[in-house]
Amino acid sequence: MIDSLVRDAVAGDRFAFARLVEGESNAAYRAALSILRSPEEACDVVQETAIVAWQHLPRLQNPAAWPGWFRRIAVRLALDERRHARHSREVPWSAEMDFPSDPTSAGEDGASLLSAFSRLSAPERALLALRYQLDLSVPDVAAALGIPEGTVKSRLSRAIARLRRDLGDDDV
Repeated sequence: MIDSLVRDAVAGDRFAFARLVEGESNAAYRAALSILRSPEEACDVVQETAIVAWQHLPRLQNPAAWPGWFRRIAVRLALDERRHARHSREVPWSAEMDFPSDPTSAGEDGASLLSAFSRLSAPERALLALRYQLDLSVPDVAAALGIPEGTVKSRLSRAIARLRRDLGDDDV
């Protein structure tokens, strides 16, 4: 089904493109939110992602790759947004921000995890969100961030170790 929607969208069918975007916008939003920590800015990134995807859709060689391709655009745009110092202050992480699996529902442990996650750097949050929230493979995370797979693995390891250290728990 995705293949035919992508082909139709490439041919100019805006309805097909809207269906494609609709199918991936929640995942793109969650990824952007985990990086930016601002619901409004995450929404802006999703909108910008749709625009960029529409402009570059003819370059998508494998229609089945649409979901990952769209998410990678969102992640790159969110990281660019973060890098360009448009965020002069850190926005505290809030329980209202749809963290994966809603850790606040787990009580004190969930709140501790949420707090530790919010203390990670934007690149660390992006890595964890891509790998564990969006369930991308290490090669897909590497492609999304434009870094080698080995770098993804080592940075994931350090981010998880930091979470463990912050939580005082070796079972994370």
